Amino acid sequence: MGTLKLNINQILDVIKSLPVDEKTFLKTFIEKDIETPQTHFSLTQKLLNGPVMSEEQYETYLQLRNEFNAWGKKLS
Repeated sequence: MGTLKLNINQILDVIKSLPVDEKTFLKTFIEKDIETPQTHFSLTQKLLNGPVMSEEQYETYLQLRNEFNAWGKKLS
């Protein structure tokens, strides 16, 4: 079976042509879908979409790591 491909304007035109009750149903469905957390992401997707350190945060991390390493050597 072939894939139906529509651009956003075509989708909006179809939505505009719907009766009011179907638009209401669609609105409710979309709002519920947006509020529902996406729990089906794979670990790879979660990691790729996760937060990223800024350059400043990375520099702070390196500085703290070096300070902890130096502190650990003093205790040994």
